Amino acid sequence: MIYICYGVTKSASTYLYQLTEEILCLSGMGIGRIRRRSSRKLENYYDYVTAPLLERVQRVARGRPVVLKTHGALLPEVAQMIAAGEVLASASIRDPREMALSMADNGRRARDLGILPFAEVHTPVDALPSIDMQMAFFEQWSAIPQVELFTYNEICFDSEAAITRVARHLGVTVDAARVLAPFRDGALIGQFNVGRPQRYREMDPATQALFLGRYAALYARFDFETAAPSTPARPLPPRGALGHRMESTRRFLRRFFQARSLGIVEPD
Repeated sequence: MIYICYGVTKSASTYLYQLTEEILCLSGMGIGRIRRRSSRKLENYYDYVTAPLLERVQRVARGRPVVLKTHGALLPEVAQMIAAGEVLASASIRDPREMALSMADNGRRARDLGILPFAEVHTPVDALPSIDMQMAFFEQWSAIPQVELFTYNEICFDSEAAITRVARHLGVTVDAARVLAPFRDGALIGQFNVGRPQRYREMDPATQALFLGRYAALYARFDFETAAPSTPARPLPPRGALGHRMESTRRFLRRFFQARSLGIVEPD
């Protein structure tokens, strides 16, 4: 079984990926861990998922479930495989205003740490070209009826219900509270930023109007207020570069012992 977790940037797609792997582990099915020479990512991440890549993964997995993560476009041959039930997939989406705010946060952190990803995003408006591209990708994934759709709020603030939906999609039964237990303090959640609901309220009215007009069709389709808690959870304290490295190490070690190594599978 291969399960693809697609998500737009900053939509909690890494968290949904982690929950999906945790569900498979607790169900007794287990998971496969893939290495790539050119990547240091902890997840089975690929910029694009292709049919030949899926064939190679299936070959090395030998029946063991594998979860893949991507932010890339949905290619026609992969869409056909999902529609035929040969591969399972989910897609996550977030209010574009909140995506932009989170990307600006990451841009500030990237510049402080001297790294490239997001460094070019100084303000929410700077994120618009990237968000435009991601909205086009999301349209491709969400157009396939067999793809399970999740909003950021559902993943982060109604996590047990999201876990139940993923488990049903996988055809397994698990205790949602047990799946969620390792992630409750937030420290093991990959690429976790602020995790605050309704962040769009931090955006000035003129910029909000720009986003609401630009992505009007998306706002008409999804209710981004659903599952937002009335009382926000206590935010995690700032972690800094050392804190991020320590948390990445914890995630790496946990996954190292949790998943079976399938060896190296390079992208096309």
